[in-house]
Amino acid sequence: MKKSIFKHSLLLLLTWLAVLSCTSDDREDPVQDPPVSGDYSQGLFILNEGGFGSSNASVSFLDNDGQVYNGIFSEVNNRSLGDTAQSIGFYEDNGYVIVNNSSTVEVVNRYTFNSVATVTSQIVNPRFISFSGNNGFITNWGDPNDTNDDYVAVLNLATNLVESKIMVAEGPEKMVINNGKLYVAHKGGYGYGNTITVIDIATQLVESSIDVADVPTGMVIANDFLYVLCAGKAPFTQDETTGKLYKINASTNVVEASLDFPEGVHPSFLEIDNTILYYTQGSAVYATPINNFQLPSSPIIEPTTDGLEILYGFTVTDGLIYMADAKDYSSNGKTFIYNINGALQQQFTVAIIPNSFYFNN
Repeated sequence: MKKSIFKHSLLLLLTWLAVLSCTSDDREDPVQDPPVSGDYSQGLFILNEGGFGSSNASVSFLDNDGQVYNGIFSEVNNRSLGDTAQSIGFYEDNGYVIVNNSSTVEVVNRYTFNSVATVTSQIVNPRFISFSGNNGFITNWGDPNDTNDDYVAVLNLATNLVESKIMVAEGPEKMVINNGKLYVAHKGGYGYGNTITVIDIATQLVESSIDVADVPTGMVIANDFLYVLCAGKAPFTQDETTGKLYKINASTNVVEASLDFPEGVHPSFLEIDNTILYYTQGSAVYATPINNFQLPSSPIIEPTTDGLEILYGFTVTDGLIYMADAKDYSSNGKTFIYNINGALQQQFTVAIIPNSFYFNN
């Protein structure tokens, strides 16, 4: 199973085992609605991971009129997106869909979703993509059982060919770019990572490494500071560690402050909107201003009261909070949208295991 064994919690791990024990006949197929007629220029994409090993990953689209369209990649291109969609990145006119278990990057026109290319060479268990200049940087686990073959692939965006690899520590995941540096969080792959690799983009060389707590799950940049959320090792590891939130000076790569979560608390997602940091703890959402760096005492949203079961994706943009509900990992999931005051604005059904949100306007 090429998924991180600590991705959210022990509940996730046990549920995945249950999902993997099912046959494809046990899974509910995504609803296939007709796509928007060739126009995805304004709206929200929801990436649906699909069941591991089932090749039923998909993309949903919410237009600005509130209409939801499921399965747009398959409808437009008349073929499957692949097995276990991980993330999407947009650059200029193209979208880059990272498909983990298929070890592919599907390049599409971001406005029509027509296929442009499928990148397969030198892509092995890809996770996330970031962009600088004419290059896309793609984190790859390689063989998850080999702790020494993980890398960042450098994709030429003009040719859609991987031109080089930057070897890094085990389990590279999310990335952020700041002042010519690429920061790579090492969540750990099949193991448990606790570092941030700093890569000089111009030379494509590893410059340094920043030590953080176990399992860095989220990173954001604001005002030349890097904020890193670490989940810590979960209880099922039998080596439980403390979750932490870091404030790191991105000019010096020195940790300026850190906050410890209480024992037994393991946060997951981290986002920033304007000057407010938002993070999740279980399914609850917490908020803290960057100029008052401390852990809040109570959440701003507790979505379980609205029917959210398993939080699996989270984004905050322009005063709205988007939350993906994986349900039971085999039925169609849901999206919940809240305002920053915690009021539910909209909810709708998407496909199997929604995991992330992307805007195209």
